[in-house]
Amino acid sequence: MSPTGHFAVGLVAKRFAPKVPLGVLLLATEVIDLFFFLFLAVGVENGPPKSGPASTPWSHSLFMAMIWSALAALLAARIYRNSRSGAVIGLLVFSHWVLDFISHPMSGGPPDLPLLFDASPKVGLGLFSSFGGLNSLNGIVLATLFELGMLILGFVFYMRWRRMPPAGPVIGKNKEV
Repeated sequence: MSPTGHFAVGLVAKRFAPKVPLGVLLLATEVIDLFFFLFLAVGVENGPPKSGPASTPWSHSLFMAMIWSALAALLAARIYRNSRSGAVIGLLVFSHWVLDFISHPMSGGPPDLPLLFDASPKVGLGLFSSFGGLNSLNGIVLATLFELGMLILGFVFYMRWRRMPPAGPVIGKNKEV
């Protein structure tokens, strides 16, 4: 899935982490891909352009997605001094793996998201693969419409919730007895 689909989740999350800047929430949805590009640059992982299938165990495996999510949650909770903000950011990091699980493999072929490391089983529902993947016009149109729809829906929720008070209990408000 492209950043467009992932950003939709970040827009919705703003309601649940009002003290966290929107840019940080959007960045959290892309942490796993940022790690992929870092690991690709240093030769730890390889992408489809090289010979053979992509190898992404350190960035895109389920196990490492859980590790990156937990680390992001702990770091964010410390930075924002708020466990709720940390939890939201951790869930945003993990949402990347969930959306990739739904959409991968993007261009047909076998599933490509490892559960643990390279030798472990690989998974992926391949949402767009049944329509020819991103190698066909039908797959490209479907992926584009799906992701734009997600982004528009996320933006609608974001704009609506911007005008509402933050979700959750209000602490420190006096009650009349």
